[in-house]
Parts: sequence; structure tokens; C-alpha cells
Amino acid sequence: MDEQRRQAYLNLIQQLLTCASGEDDQILESNRELVDAELLQVMAVVAEKIAADGNQNAAEFLGSLRSELLEIISESSSLVNASSQDYLEFLKEVLLATDNSNSDPEVVYPLLEANLDKLDHNFIDILKTWASDKFLKAEPEIAKEIANTIWNFSYIIDDFYLGNKANNMEIVIAGYEQVLTVFTKPDFPQDWANTQYNLGNAYINRINGDKADNLELAIEAYQLALSVYTKPDFPKNWASTQNNLGYAYFYRINGDKADNLELAIEAFQLALSVHTKLDFPEDWAITHYNLGNAYFDRINGDKADNLELAIEAYQLALSVYTKLDFPEKWANTHYNLGYAYSDRINGDKADNLELAIEAYQLALSVYTKLDFPEDWARTHYNLGNAYFYRINGDKADNLELAIEAYQLALSVYTKLDFPE
Repeated sequence: MDEQRRQAYLNLIQQLLTCASGEDDQILESNRELVDAELLQVMAVVAEKIAADGNQNAAEFLGSLRSELLEIISESSSLVNASSQDYLEFLKEVLLATDNSNSDPEVVYPLLEANLDKLDHNFIDILKTWASDKFLKAEPEIAKEIANTIWNFSYIIDDFYLGNKANNMEIVIAGYEQVLTVFTKPDFPQDWANTQYNLGNAYINRINGDKADNLELAIEAYQLALSVYTKPDFPKNWASTQNNLGYAYFYRINGDKADNLELAIEAFQLALSVHTKLDFPEDWAITHYNLGNAYFDRINGDKADNLELAIEAYQLALSVYTKLDFPEKWANTHYNLGYAYSDRINGDKADNLELAIEAYQLALSVYTKLDFPEDWARTHYNLGNAYFYRINGDKADNLELAIEAYQLALSVYTKLDFPE
């Protein structure tokens, strides 16, 4: 759910908690568009919170009202057209396949592929309604088993390569949000934290909704995960969450850009206190790559120093990201390194441009037009810029090379597809 709808649910719940006796039906009738499975989910979370705060009467009232609404929603769901029954049967089938196969994608993916038409918002509604009903009625151990299966299914569909990616991500988010009604922090702290971590990843990759809102939700989820994933108790989980939190801060839209970049740098540096090259070489490399990006864009501090830090971070990443083992990451890091050398303030300008040209040319040994057309075009565009400003060599030759690179870029950057 997006933040605006979440707030609408909270406002409705507040009205229900503060209204006079007997007015709740009228309030619900006036807000019929908000009475759905997601409302029940938020009600469960609020009831748990106010119970923890000591307001047991309000929690019991909300829980009782939620049960009544669940019954109404379930009944209305059973009266809808026959296709809804098909969705329900498919949901049960895919969850059973997930459970029986020990979450094996080779078993689950063919089933998803055969039902791509059902991976839509109707499926999400059925999932929410069915899960809410099961969690409410099942014994705690059974509810935990169901939640675990939904968690595994959400994890699997996150990597599913077919269908509508936006819909798939909404299913992932809906699944994890349902799971959190069972995997609460007091009862299942590790499961709760792991779900918050995955939910943060899902919000990062979410296509629907407002990008700024999604990033805020991702940051919130990572921060919640870190309330359990402490460095002493869960060092690897803590470091991975810090890295992803840094990534979210790096792309954050809300707030001050300079502050966000400082938060990103801090998070990446914290991650590196656990992600050492010796113990976690790939994690160490990706965090250095991310750190390089943050230093490159950094607003605070001296620009020349920041560029040196960016170059150093990219070079460190390349000590793990070899062309043989990680060709795409190797190429992408060389591309960014070329960009950093082009803007470099320290050192000899002519030498820096030669280093930039070399880095772009290395990137192009992987970024072919056939396999990576956009990356190929982007790299040729920047290579053209480097040749345009090149100091070494013959000026006329350099301009010819620049023109050639721009023309190659234009073979992909057409007016129709890339007007900017």
C-alpha cells in the first residue's frame, strides 16, 4: 500500500477508536472504499501496538471489529464471479507447490508461467483476504507455517522473470506485509527482521507508486530490521542491511541531497566494518562500488578530495570485479571510473583524460551494441566527450574520434526512443 492510503486507513481507525458507541457502522459505511483486506492488516498492527502500550480495551475493540469485517469481506469474496474461485485455487496450488518443493523455483516457476494471467491485482486481493482469514482462525503453529510458506513464495516470485514485473513486485510486497501480521517483533524477532529487510528490497525495486514514497518505505523497513540486526548479534545481516540502507539514501528523493549522501556514505562505511575483502569479497566489492558512487556525487567536502575517494573506491572494487568473473560489474565499474577520471581535479588533466579514455574503451570490450545497446551508447557518448577535450595527440584526429563516437551513440539514441 502507498503512504497516502496507509494514512487513510490510520485516520479511519482513529475515528473508530474515538467515536461514540454505535457510530462505528455509520463511519464504516461512509468509508466503504477503505474497507478491504489492507485495512484489516493495518488494524492488526494498530491493535498490537495499542495493546503493547497498555490500552487493552481499545485493542480488544479493534480486534473484535476486525473479525467482523473479515467475515464480511470473506463472504463478499465468496459471492464474486467464478474467476475469483480460480484465483483462490491457483493461490492454494502455488503455495502447496512452494511448501512441498522446499521453495524450489524449478517447481514453482512453471506453475507461475502457466498462470501469468492470474498474477495481477485480483490475485493480490485474494492473497490478502485468504491469508488474513487463515491467520485469524488458525492455531499459532499453523499460522506460523502458513506465514513461512507465503514468505518463501514472496521470495521466489521476487526473482520470477516472466509476467508483469510491476504486478510481481506488488505480490511480493503484499505477501511480506501479510507475513508481518504473524511474524511480529516480540514473538519472532529474527523472522520479523528478515521480512523487513526483504520488504525494504522490494520497495527499492517497486515500479508502482511514487518513487520518493517507495524509497522512504524502504528506508523505514531497513531501519526496523536494524533494530534486531545488531552488529554484535547478527554482523552479516547488519552489514548487508547497512549497505542496502546506504543504497536507499543514495537514491533518496526526499530531504536534503547533501545530507542523504552523507547518510549513504556512513552506512556504506559501517557495512565495510564487517564486509571485509577476505571474508566477504563480493559484498566488499559492491559496497566499495556504491561508496565510489556516493563520493562521486558528494556535495559536502572538497570536490577534488571526493573524486580521489571515488577513484580509490572503484579501483578497490575492481580488485574483486575481474572481467573474467564479473564481466558486467567490471564494465560498469570501468565506466564509472572513466567518468571520475574525466572530472578529476587533481593530477595532470591530459593524463586524466587518457585514463578516462582507457576506462571507457575497457568498458566497451563488454558493453557491445548487441548485448548492452544502451550501455554501449552511453559509453560511446562519454568517450566522445573525452576525445573532444583530449589534450594529447593531434587535435584534428581527436575531433574525428569524438565525432565517430557520437555517431555510434546516435545509432542507438534515436529521436523516437531517446528524445533527450
